[in-house]
Amino acid sequence: MSKFYITTAIAYTNSKPHIGFAMELVQADCMARYHRLVGDNVYFLTGTDEHGMKMAQSAREAGMETQKFVDSHAGEFIKLAKFLNISNDQFVRTTNPKHKKGAQKLWDALADTDAFYKATYKGLYCVGCEAYVTEKDLVNGNCPNHKKPPEAFSEENYFFKYSKYLPQVKKLIESDELKILPASRKTEILNLIESSIKDSRDVSFSRPAKALSWGVPVPNDPNQTMYVWCDALSNYITALDYEHDGELFQKFWPADVHLIGKDILRFHAGIWIAMLIAAKMPIPKAIYVHGYITSEGQKMSKSLGNVVDPFEIGEKYGVEPLRYYLLREIPTADDGDFSLARFEALYDGELANNLGNLVSRVLTMTEKYSGGKVPPAVKEESVETKVLDAWKNYQAHMNEFNLKMAVEDLFGLLSFANQYVDEKKPWELAKKDPSQVLQILYHLLEILRHASFMLVPFLPETAAKIQAALHFNSEKLYPDNIAWGVLKEGTTIKKIEPLFPRLVCHCES
Repeated sequence: MSKFYITTAIAYTNSKPHIGFAMELVQADCMARYHRLVGDNVYFLTGTDEHGMKMAQSAREAGMETQKFVDSHAGEFIKLAKFLNISNDQFVRTTNPKHKKGAQKLWDALADTDAFYKATYKGLYCVGCEAYVTEKDLVNGNCPNHKKPPEAFSEENYFFKYSKYLPQVKKLIESDELKILPASRKTEILNLIESSIKDSRDVSFSRPAKALSWGVPVPNDPNQTMYVWCDALSNYITALDYEHDGELFQKFWPADVHLIGKDILRFHAGIWIAMLIAAKMPIPKAIYVHGYITSEGQKMSKSLGNVVDPFEIGEKYGVEPLRYYLLREIPTADDGDFSLARFEALYDGELANNLGNLVSRVLTMTEKYSGGKVPPAVKEESVETKVLDAWKNYQAHMNEFNLKMAVEDLFGLLSFANQYVDEKKPWELAKKDPSQVLQILYHLLEILRHASFMLVPFLPETAAKIQAALHFNSEKLYPDNIAWGVLKEGTTIKKIEPLFPRLVCHCES
């Protein structure tokens, strides 16, 4: 059994969860469930980033103690994970004492290899980004993300010798020892690293405690507070009990996949990897990068009133349709759009019709023509080949972090099954050749069984309902369940409620 450790980025808790983080959670959950399905020993981590100047400021503006403020927001992210049926094994919070001690251990490990030096930093700092910026980063003197000018700082900080380790980072990425997907992001980060090597610029790793009090103190120097790099990024190991070199850390590190948004690629593929090299620790195997979500073709903003609330959509249409839209409609590794009209079209066209109606038809015909039992097993090479080809493409796309194409492989198989029903017309054959109807039904029931396994990572509740209807339940794909002809003759099949009732049309007649 192989291990598979996957992480999301940790969400910043100065505001409520948005649809973008919901997508990241669902993508990671899809990957985690797939690896459990193929028999891997999976550990899945998500969590929240709760320190920083912006957090303290937001708490003051809200008239709350900082810890109570972050507790309330972290609670919303925990709620979102449960709401979306995310199968994470742990939810890490950076205000947890366990995390703080682990982050300090990593700092000490870096200090032991002479990775730090103290110097005066003079420059610009964007509070909104919680990051230092340069003049060339600005647009008309403003941060391009927050539309505000940065603040000028001059202070003594600890610096990480980032430039020293960058050539090693570059080699790891070039050789795919650290795999970056999609390939366009690999090119992007290599260009950024090449530019940083030319600049020979190191990275500030702390700030004076008087300026940044809400954070993890630097070991043996209480006048300095860790900056975000050694604090937030270390969550991937502190959650595994890195502090005590614990069993989880021994078993699951290095990470198999860090799943992140494109805006934080430089931090994960550059700074984090350099930190691990400096601390003489194994590096993660891969970084998967997704894009942004727009709303009805526009960037989401409160002023436009187009921010998509994942709770609202899930409560109105169901969590599984929301999961489906995020995995099927949004390109896995690129930007995509959330459109309510498109959401409803996919719901009715693909979930209610292609999937739900197929399941209903097959179960109804089994009850009518086979007494509600699985008919004798029979082979038809063209059908079996179609199913096995679908599996081949599906697994290739899952392993390439192309979840959109994988779910399209699945729904292509469902379309084939619907076409198979329409071409064979079992209701007409029943009058002429009942035995042939039983053969057709066996093929369709087996297709549903295979489809139920493919559905597990994407729509786990729907997959469970289909398997329950087939009186077949297995959490593992291998070794036997990917084969053809597993359903046993005489197994009782039960009808179920419609999986996706059609939406009520509010259109004017």
